Amino acid sequence: MAKVKQGKVITVTNKDRKFGANEEYYAIWIEDNKKQEKCLLFTKHQLAVAQERARKNIEDIPKKGFWTNLFD
Repeated sequence: MAKVKQGKVITVTNKDRKFGANEEYYAIWIEDNKKQEKCLLFTKHQLAVAQERARKNIEDIPKKGFWTNLFD
């Protein structure tokens, strides 16, 4: 199983906003299984959906180790 690492959600302004697009997004940098870094952009609604999914599926959330939790 992959090691859990603490991350931060960063609010970013939508610089080239199109009609109907959100004014801001929430950016999260990740490292995939192939060690490739990627930035993911989410809307507030998408984060709320993910949070609700996690709440309903607590058994699927990876556990943080002692040291990871200590240095959060």
